[in-house]
Amino acid sequence: MSARHSFRTRLAVQTMLVAGVVLAAFGTASWWYARQQLARDLDFRITESARRIWTRLTPRTTAAEFTEAMQGTPVAIVVIANEESGRVIFTSHPALSKNPQPFLENLPSPALIEAAVVELKRHGFRPPGREGPPDREGPPDRDGPPGREPPPPRGGDGVLRRQVMSEIRDPVFFTVAAIDGGWRFGALSNPRFTVFAGRSLHDFHSDVRRTAWWYAAAGAIGLMIAGLGAWWMSARAMRPLDRIVATARHLTASDLDLRIPSGARDDREFSQLISVLNGMMDRLQTSFQQAARFTADASHELKTPLSVMQVTLHDSLRRGTLGQDELESLARECSRLKSITHSLLLLSQADAGKLPLTRERYDLSHDLARLVEDADAICENAGLRCEHDLEPGLCIDADRALMRHVFQNLLSNAVKYNRPHGLVKITLSSRDGHADFTIANTGSGIPAGAQPRLFERFFRADAARTSEGAGLGLNIAYELARANGAELRLLESDEEQTRFQVRMPLSAEDGV
Repeated sequence: MSARHSFRTRLAVQTMLVAGVVLAAFGTASWWYARQQLARDLDFRITESARRIWTRLTPRTTAAEFTEAMQGTPVAIVVIANEESGRVIFTSHPALSKNPQPFLENLPSPALIEAAVVELKRHGFRPPGREGPPDREGPPDRDGPPGREPPPPRGGDGVLRRQVMSEIRDPVFFTVAAIDGGWRFGALSNPRFTVFAGRSLHDFHSDVRRTAWWYAAAGAIGLMIAGLGAWWMSARAMRPLDRIVATARHLTASDLDLRIPSGARDDREFSQLISVLNGMMDRLQTSFQQAARFTADASHELKTPLSVMQVTLHDSLRRGTLGQDELESLARECSRLKSITHSLLLLSQADAGKLPLTRERYDLSHDLARLVEDADAICENAGLRCEHDLEPGLCIDADRALMRHVFQNLLSNAVKYNRPHGLVKITLSSRDGHADFTIANTGSGIPAGAQPRLFERFFRADAARTSEGAGLGLNIAYELARANGAELRLLESDEEQTRFQVRMPLSAEDGV
């Protein structure tokens, strides 16, 4: 037999797996977003540093001036002329000049440079430091002859202001991995040269790793909390199941009255389960009690004729003769045994759902007319009156022989339990697509306390069992009617009359 896993453990593990997937997805997305933010922050700092350097840069800035300006700054600077040769004008880090290829690849295109030069000329400016004759097409400079660099502008306070060269494109960012573990550079370009400002990626990678560790630690803690929470919640959720198991463990044939206690805080699903199980145990208890009572009653009913037969045979053996009276007594008891055995067989078949049925469509009104003829004769012999009112042409789909057994049983009881010179009344009518057979008699009535148990097996209203029969007639009639889709019930019983009704669906072919 394979080992069974704990539902509580499996629930906790599955919760941890689901929480782990969610936390991993959320943590990865958050870490990626944080990394992007760190990258944007790095690019922003590079841009700010580059622009501060950019404001110090003029066409006549020398390498010595650059070196002096770059003292103590964490930014690496590479200045390259926008020429086909890619001449390096200045570099602040020796390793940056060993492989200038990444910087040359990020220079502005010649077309972009020419477009910028044309735009400057259109506004009357000449790119400083370019070779060639002065441009005579532009308007003359008010502060000097054409073709020369205009003097530095003066502010309102008369202080000379350094002219900031115009940019011809947005900053371009790229990474050079071959330099000291990786550097991030931003490129700012004017028509003459491009300034590359860069920062080491060491701090960036450290921040990214630190962020990843923080997210991993937070995810592990969250996963542990989810697992412990699932374990605790499953323990609370399993409490109703523990009550069910404890009750079922103590449930035996002698303790069928045990029921599963329902808690006020139980969830709806568990409350519904407990209610269904308690209802099932109610039915089991009722069935067990009925089976025990049925066995006891059947034994009692069978014991009586067997005892009579045994005494008769012993007397005959003692006398050495078997007279006519003894034979008649044995015949009566054998007939009674046969009747009880046949009744028990019918009931066992009905309980197993294997009652033999031969359904057919037949005229119920015509069939009951013959029953009424028998009723007239029986009532006349018993000193009773018989009245009847049968609606003609009512047809049903049922087993004719079994339904006739139901009607004959009711007629026999109506005659047997009637008062002297009483009345038996039989009616048949249709209503709401059903045929209603009603039989009434003027008996002394059935006690109110006995009416709920009237259709139970071996039950008789006279507790002393002085009446004939085994107490199976009404129960058999009830089961046979139910097997044919009909309903047998007691309508009323008082000192004046007792009425039974059999309600049957009419045949569909009648269109009623």
